[in-house]
This record gives sequence, structure tokens and C-alpha cells, in this order.
Amino acid sequence: MEILDTPDKRARDEEKMLTMLAQVREPFETTIDDLISFVNYNRRKIKDKENPKGKKAGIDVYDGTAVSAKNLLVDGMCGYMCSRALRWYRYGMSHKFNFPRFSGMRAWSGKRMDEYPEVKRYLQDGEDVSYSAFDRSNFYDAITEFVSDGVVPGTAHLIWEEDVDNARIVYTVPHFRECYIAEDQYGRVDTNYRVYKLTLRQLAEKFGIETMENADLSFRIQHERNPYEEREVLHAIYPRKIRQYGRIDGKNKPIASVWVLRNPLKLLDESGYDWQNFVTWRWRKNSDELYGRSPAWDAYVEIMLANQQGKTNLIAGHKMAEPPMVGHSDLRGKIQAGPAGWTWVDNIERQMPKPLLTGINQTLPFAIEYQERVDRAIKEHFHVNFFLMLYQAAFNKVDLTATQVIGMQGEQAAVLGTRVGRLESEAFDQIIDGQFYIEDRAGRMPQVPAILEEYSNGKIEIEYLGPLAQAQKRLTKTRQIQAGVQLISEIANIHPGAIDVPDWDAVVIEALDASGFPASCIRDDEEIGRIRQMRAEQQQMAQQAEMIPKVAKGLTAAGKEISPDSMLGSMMGKEGGAAV
Repeated sequence: MEILDTPDKRARDEEKMLTMLAQVREPFETTIDDLISFVNYNRRKIKDKENPKGKKAGIDVYDGTAVSAKNLLVDGMCGYMCSRALRWYRYGMSHKFNFPRFSGMRAWSGKRMDEYPEVKRYLQDGEDVSYSAFDRSNFYDAITEFVSDGVVPGTAHLIWEEDVDNARIVYTVPHFRECYIAEDQYGRVDTNYRVYKLTLRQLAEKFGIETMENADLSFRIQHERNPYEEREVLHAIYPRKIRQYGRIDGKNKPIASVWVLRNPLKLLDESGYDWQNFVTWRWRKNSDELYGRSPAWDAYVEIMLANQQGKTNLIAGHKMAEPPMVGHSDLRGKIQAGPAGWTWVDNIERQMPKPLLTGINQTLPFAIEYQERVDRAIKEHFHVNFFLMLYQAAFNKVDLTATQVIGMQGEQAAVLGTRVGRLESEAFDQIIDGQFYIEDRAGRMPQVPAILEEYSNGKIEIEYLGPLAQAQKRLTKTRQIQAGVQLISEIANIHPGAIDVPDWDAVVIEALDASGFPASCIRDDEEIGRIRQMRAEQQQMAQQAEMIPKVAKGLTAAGKEISPDSMLGSMMGKEGGAAV
């Protein structure tokens, strides 16, 4: 009986946990393999573990509607939410200051932290560092594959690590087949057991020749013979329950990282992370299931039906072009079916070859029409209409106003709202937080303002600015503002004092924010006050200039002279005091 927690026991414990997690995932695998085969066939299937890489793909697909719809949804979501060409998020701190009455900062009480000049500058500089980190990394290359996994299997995984030598973050999208997950009590995925293959060269670079030789005595010989031979490893990441507080080594970090060689079963390394370095996103998750479901799951019946229809129609079309024939045995080998071919017979009525099957040309149009209906249903599952809205309007020669386009985009975005929200909260929030942590630890983030160190109860929040997020915001926020302004204008016709109720500066700022107007282009309160003061002074001067002729005319009528030393005389520019 083993009592000590030896490396061999740790390896067996991790393998045992993997077996239990695999049992949870197994019921999903058959359906997901079908979806991969017909919707994302460039990915290998879960059960293709022994099949060679680079094999032919898509040879069983006879209808490409689901594939093209999936690609449009993936490209549209990435382009609308996190394009390299956009500033698709920004930092904010909605927590409000609360200073005591005797404080010199009392004027800032009740205002958001991110309105304070030093905090605003810190957040903007932090955003610049964050965008630069994304540009240096391979994030924009990996995110399309990540979203594609969410759209097809319904569960997508993303793992990142820091390439310290090149000061960049490397993102990896492991295949669904590689990862086995578990949730905490709040439904957040905090455990990822990943099984995949590394070459002997990669193992030697990652763990060292000596470590690998301790795990497998023949490793050095095999490495010298063929460094590109692959071996299967297990990488387990999960919250560490037992820690010795005060120690700062890898084995006491809050997130455990355990590497196991699976054949022979040996522990290669045990360390940890300060921050969870992976995310798992589910397109839609049922409350009683761990893994997600996707548009491909919803369209499963239509996808299989369309594929069968496509195959049947292809066969029918082939039979129409080259129908099976029946003919007299005397004509065997004598039929010239090619262009300009002649076949000579003695009795046409008796010897004439005839189609074995008839009537296909009447049934094929109906079959094609029915298949088009199924294809339209597949496109609806993948929200194709949202991303082709303007194209379809132009194709159908429908003129749309800007207001109509905004309204239509908002309504369509509302349909995707829950899915987009889950992608932001379950994936993007953690990705940006993890990146912030890495950049801050590397010393590339700006210095935290002193006011935030003193009032540290504020948390940096993430607001998404992509066109899809803005379309959702415009649908709700802008409509509310427009409805409110219209209502007040109607009431003001009866009760003019109603116009004084709203804070119109706040209304304008909220409306600009809802429309996606850059916050950096909005003037602060002091500058707005100076502009209004200058405008009031100019209006006052204009009123005075308008009154001068009238006053001068009245003085003249009374027989009084205008002294050049008087204010009126100086304003009129008089050189003498003669009456006008």
C-alpha cells in the first residue's frame, strides 16, 4: 500500500482522472464526428486517432451549404467582433468616487473613476499596450479556428503561453478530441486535461534530454535515430487544492500544471501558473450538460438530409445525362454512342436501344426545389441573413435608408445577442485579462496612478466596441433615448417646463456613446464651460452692438451730445462729440 505521493503515483492519479473525464465526454463524440465530417471536414475526426494526417477530406459531402454557411458565420463574427482593423474593446472603470466632505477631491464624488484625467490616461495607455500585444501575437490567426470550433462541435478551447525570448504571447487552439474538461460549482470551466502528441525533438527542448531519459531509458537513442517521431503526452491544468502558503515555487502556485508521458506512464514535470492560461467557450450550454451545442447541432437533421438529397440528385442527374440502356443482344459492341456515331440496324423498332428508366426528368426539378428549401433552413440556423443583409438588399434592388439599415442590423444582432454575450463573458473577458496579467508582469503596462492605489476598490472592466456589439447597443440604448426625446418634445408643447427636466448634456453623451462615438473626441466639462462662456460673451456683445444705434438716435432726438470719452462714444468710434 502506497502512502507517499511519489512521481509514479502522481502519473497514475492523473491518468485515472483522465479516464473519468473521458467517460463524461464520450456521449458527445459520435454526433460531433458526424458534424466534423459534413460541416468542418478539414478537421480530423475524434475517432481518427490512428489515421494518418493529411488524408483526403470531404469525399462524402454532396451538399456544401452547411460548410459555406459555417464559414460565413465564423468570418462574420470575427470580423464584426474582434477584427485586427478595429479597436474592438476598451478599458473602463464604472466605480464612482466617494470622497469625504473635508477632502479637496470632494468635487469628484459621484463621478466615474475613468472620468478622472489621470485614470483616463492610464486606461488609454493600457489599451495601446494591450492592442500592441495582440498584434505581436498570433491571436488574430487563431481566433477564426477557435470560433469555428464553437460553431461546429459547440465547445472550443484556447490555450496561451508567453514566449519570453520574443516578448509575445502564443495562442493555441487544440482540437476538441484533445481536451477533457470539468467545471467548478459556478459552471465555470477550470479544469482541462489535454492529450496530444509531441515530437521527440519538442520533448527534448521542453523538458530536457535527461528528464526524458529518466522517464524512458531508450529516449536518447530514439531521439538520435528520428527526432520527429511522436509520443503522446498528457497536460493537466486545474486549481491546486493543497498549497504551502509562503512558498513561491511552481508547485505552490494556485493553478497546477502537470505533464505526464503516457507510454511509459511517467511524470515529466509538475509546476503551476498564477493565472488560468486557457478558456473553454460553449456556443450554447444545456444546464444538465458539460459540453456545448452549436448551430451545427441545431441543423443536424437538415445537414444530413441535404447531403443525402445532394447525393440522390447527383445520381439522378447522371442518369439523365447517361441513362441506363436496354438493347437487343445482336447490338453488343456495335453501338456508337459518341458524337457523330452511327449504329446500323436491320429493324429499328425491334433493335433500337431504349432507356431502362424513364420519368427522371419530371421528378428531378421537384427534388432540387425541395433541396433548396432544406438549404434555406440550414442558412437560417447559421444566421446567414444577418451577414448578407446589405448584399441581399442590393441584389433585390431594395433601397434602404441609413436608419433602416441600423434598425435591421440591430434586430438581427439581438438574435445573436445571447451567443455573442457568452463568447464575450466566457472567452474574451478571460483572454484580455490573461493578456493584461502577462503584459503587466513583464513591465510593459503603464504605471498605476496614485489615486487608484489609494482608492483600489475599482476594477478595470472591458467594454466591447465591435460593430456587432454596437448594433446591439444601438438597438436598445438609442431607441430609448430617441423615444424619450420625442416624448418630452410632445409634452413641452403643452407644458414648456418639461424641457428643463432632462440633463441634456448627459443625454447627448449617452447618445454619442450608444452610436459608438469615440470617447476621446468628447470635450470635458471644463472645456465645454469655457466654450459656453465665450459664446455668451459674444452674444452679449452682439446685443450691445445692436442697441448702440438705437441709444444714439434717442440721445440725438433729445438734443444731447455723445462725448467721445464716454463708453457709448468709444463703442461708436466717434472722433468728435457732435450730435448725430
